[in-house]
Amino acid sequence: MITFLFLAIVAFMFLGVVGFAIRALFWLIFLPIRLVFGLLGMVFGLIGSILGLIFGIGGSLLGLIIGPVVALVVIVALIGAVIAAVAALLAPLVPIALLALLAWAVFRLFGNQRPASI
Repeated sequence: MITFLFLAIVAFMFLGVVGFAIRALFWLIFLPIRLVFGLLGMVFGLIGSILGLIFGIGGSLLGLIIGPVVALVVIVALIGAVIAAVAALLAPLVPIALLALLAWAVFRLFGNQRPASI
């Protein structure tokens, strides 16, 4: 049993060394690829940050210019929406208002007639 345990420990150490060697081999094989992609990542990161700075400043300036115009359009649209809502609420009252106008006209024509003074 001790022999088996000793052989298992030796095999474990041997496989650990072999695994470490294979890992180091793969690390060395893929090192140039990692370096190239790392360099490309730094270059594109630098270009992206420069473009982000340029477009960020440009976008904020554009927002400062266009923002008040958009706000004015929104205010006009809200006022128009309020007027349309009030008109939609008052639209059912149009027949009643026309009847009241007709009654007023009839009263004006035939009501409260004073005799002509000479």
